[in-house]
Amino acid sequence: MSHGISIGIVGAGLGGMTAAVALQQRGFRNVTVFEQAPLLGEIGAGITVGPNITKILNGLGLDAAVESFASGTTTFGTNHYQTGERILFTERSLEEALKKQGALTRHLHRADLHKVLENAFNKEGDSLRLDHALEHIEQNDDGVTLRFANGATERCDVVIACDGLKSVVRDTLFDTQPPTFTGFLTWRGLVDADDVQGLDVVPHFAGYPSEGRMFARYPLRHGRQINWVANAYRPQATGEESWNDWTDVSEVLAHLGDYHSEVQRIINASPDGRCLRWALHSRQPLDSWTAGRVVLLGDAAHPMTPFYGMGAGMAFEDAAVLARCFEADNGDWQSAFARYEKARVARANKFHVKSLERGKTYMSADPADRAKQPSAGMAKEFVYNAMTVEI
Repeated sequence: MSHGISIGIVGAGLGGMTAAVALQQRGFRNVTVFEQAPLLGEIGAGITVGPNITKILNGLGLDAAVESFASGTTTFGTNHYQTGERILFTERSLEEALKKQGALTRHLHRADLHKVLENAFNKEGDSLRLDHALEHIEQNDDGVTLRFANGATERCDVVIACDGLKSVVRDTLFDTQPPTFTGFLTWRGLVDADDVQGLDVVPHFAGYPSEGRMFARYPLRHGRQINWVANAYRPQATGEESWNDWTDVSEVLAHLGDYHSEVQRIINASPDGRCLRWALHSRQPLDSWTAGRVVLLGDAAHPMTPFYGMGAGMAFEDAAVLARCFEADNGDWQSAFARYEKARVARANKFHVKSLERGKTYMSADPADRAKQPSAGMAKEFVYNAMTVEI
């Protein structure tokens, strides 16, 4: 069945592309994605694709494409930050993961996952518009007008705003509070495994927590690369609320200078001695994601700190549920938006709030807190299936 409603999606990130693919697969052919970047792609870094995301990818028929980039993760652990000694180690077979959670956890390069979604999107009819940075949005009873920095103007029946952390749509149409600095600095990098030869990558995902600091790493692309993330609680620091702020690795090592030599080797292997820096900010959760014919999705609706590793997961879930709502209401956008909010706002806002609390636990002064698995208490959350949950 083909639905005639014209749907504009602002932002071609993981959430936006998932929504676009899911809508097309449900018969919504008049879907146009507007992306500010001149070239499509995700910045180089890893992403934990938990069972909740994997279920959505499987439901979209993308499981084989994803499997080509990463097998399921079977070992997880916490290591001592100075000695490297294992504090906690969990091994779970793929069969056990499927039985308990219904899907696998994988670690992928974001660009690879993004490419899988792009390839699944039917781009015929100029349905993907690059170099379209949104400058202004307005609406009336008949539709939504989008005005872009390149001079283009587009008209859609409805708009799904997936324009991320610094959403133009959210800040234009919604009553939002300015972001506040959480006190946490985060750095991330990606290194070639050949540059850190002899590295023990069991457990596959390893965290190295200490009081006020944390380091984590996992291999990507079947072991050819190592993704790393470091955090430090520095409430007097300043910085950009952006994943695109480059800095020298010496800044990271100044905070993690007493960490295990293996950790320092990984950080030092970062290309050109640089990594990406993010001063983590937080916003008040929104009670509603709908403004007339416009609805928010992903970071535009609920930008959250990364300590639960569920920011991308929430965007995938939003996209899958929203597409199902459009289908359930046969393109009636008002009913679909209401159904979407009822199904999603409470769950996403729970993670929005708890994620920051989780970071404080990871980097607690109490070694018992720090020794907990990063996924501790998450089992019931991973059971969630956005493709079948009641809407």
